[in-house]
Amino acid sequence: MKKIFAVILSAGVGFAIASWVVSNRLATRHAEQLALQQTAWQSERVVLQSALEEAKARAQTSALPKVSPPAAAPTAPTKLSPAEIVAKLFALKSAPANQTRAGRQAIYWLEELIAAGPVALPAIRDFLNRNEDIDFAPASQGKGGRGTSVDFILPLSLRFGLFDAARQIGGAEAEKLLAEVLGATGRGVEVAWLARALQEMAPNKYRAVALAAARELLARPLSTTPSSPIDRNERDQLFSVLTLYGDTSYVGAAEAQLLRADGELDRSALRYLQQSLGQQAVPIAAQWYSDLRITDPGKKEPLARLALNYVGTDTQANEFYQKAINDLALSKDHRRNLIEDLNQDGFPDTRNLTARDLPLIQNRIALIEQLAPNAADPVNAAAFKEAYKDLLKMRDRVTRPPQPAP
Repeated sequence: MKKIFAVILSAGVGFAIASWVVSNRLATRHAEQLALQQTAWQSERVVLQSALEEAKARAQTSALPKVSPPAAAPTAPTKLSPAEIVAKLFALKSAPANQTRAGRQAIYWLEELIAAGPVALPAIRDFLNRNEDIDFAPASQGKGGRGTSVDFILPLSLRFGLFDAARQIGGAEAEKLLAEVLGATGRGVEVAWLARALQEMAPNKYRAVALAAARELLARPLSTTPSSPIDRNERDQLFSVLTLYGDTSYVGAAEAQLLRADGELDRSALRYLQQSLGQQAVPIAAQWYSDLRITDPGKKEPLARLALNYVGTDTQANEFYQKAINDLALSKDHRRNLIEDLNQDGFPDTRNLTARDLPLIQNRIALIEQLAPNAADPVNAAAFKEAYKDLLKMRDRVTRPPQPAP
């Protein structure tokens, strides 16, 4: 019994020991596996946290409004100096004549020069002292007038554009600059423009300078080959300066210059005499009409036309006029025009007749009634008839003006 009990006890102890060994091994293995799992989990957790942080960052970035990088501020165009602007203007010399684009550029740069103000005056003076120029305006713009208008859109030339820029800038320095050019220029058209501009800026201050310049240039030989189209009416321009100031001191010289060396009448001098003397110029015209040095009858017509302006108001004018229209040496066209223009020459404004014009209208109607029956030829007779019809209409316009509509 004791042996059996000892065997069972030994077996139990062995089993317990074996179980403890096995259990101990399993616990060790389990601990190792758990440690591996924990290590793997820690690694995976780090990766997951990193991914989560990146996702959050992307979400925040996409939620914010997109802001473009600031654009570079536009660079303001660099302003040209007045000297550079003048150089730009003179460079237009190479552009084709009368080119529209060149004209627009000239206007633009001149406005820029004006906008620069008084600081532009030295550059303007420097260029004017060079006595260079380029024409801008069409040739026709420099032909017709008896004086050059101070105001224009496109200047006649670069010099005129610079004159006007100085005038627009204004001030004592600009006035001085223009006066300097007035006293030094040798161009009649410039004298006329500058005299008018300075008269506006400082009335009568430069009268003596302007008159002296005009007289000096009028006394020089007449140029038959002007350097520019705008110089073609130079004598008209110069005489207009004398007229501007009401100066009659050149009357004697103008009368002496009436007959040019080429046998033509100086119509500029004749106009000056008419503007300065009025109807007192009629005897001078009548005297020259009979001058034997004028051999071409056609060249006498301007003298008779001067008298036409005073026909109906002056006895001498009536007598001289009758002599001229009955002079069959004059062409038919000249005689016809002298008669038919009785309805035109001598009236201040034929489009706006007033009661002041009525005496002249009546006097000319009476003159035609006197002369027409003894017309020199059919040409004169037909011309009298035409002028008479027009003068009757003019009288009706004054005495029976149209009534306003009710």
